Amino acid sequence: MEPEFWIKRWETGDIGFHRDEVQAGLSEFWPQIAQNTETRVFVPLCGKSLDMRWLAARGHSVLGVELSAQAVEAFFENERLEPEVRREESFSVYSAGPFEIWCGDLFQLPEGVLENVSYFYDRASLVALPPDMRAKYARRLGEVLKPEVSGLLVSLSYNPAEMSGPPFSVSKVEVEKLFGDRFAIDLLSERDALAGNANLIKRGLTGLVETCYRLR
Repeated sequence: MEPEFWIKRWETGDIGFHRDEVQAGLSEFWPQIAQNTETRVFVPLCGKSLDMRWLAARGHSVLGVELSAQAVEAFFENERLEPEVRREESFSVYSAGPFEIWCGDLFQLPEGVLENVSYFYDRASLVALPPDMRAKYARRLGEVLKPEVSGLLVSLSYNPAEMSGPPFSVSKVEVEKLFGDRFAIDLLSERDALAGNANLIKRGLTGLVETCYRLR
């Protein structure tokens, strides 16, 4: 689970986690999260997600963080945008239109970068991380986000005996343990998600639950 793991996944095209449609929970629940659309949204481990386009279409500016330069460049190519690229510490920062993506290690992101963020959206970050890194990630979010920031968290849970992550199974109990000391957690939905994940069925899963939370 070192950075090279994810960079290699992009290089080899092993990106079953990428979706060619907007995440259903985002379109359903985001209006409950963000009353003000002319604001900046933080999207950690963003890849080339179409969810960023969806957020921008509703008036948000998007601040993403992604390890793979290949993923970042693919996103801007898909959006038909020519980004400006600058260096900030250990990051290459790509920006064009409403999008700014910091290419580098999420855990090294300078704190000031998130100063103007009003919301965050996590569809694939928490479940991409093994247990020790999940704890570090949750703690980091609580430290660098302003107290008034809220967000949408999408998690997955399944029988870990059937498959080793990523994506990892993160139960409601673990979400509460990880975020409960710094965030108020509202359960928004639980739904069967197995049918839409053929790649995970091939890996042995017989059950998969997708859970959406509002974190405030």
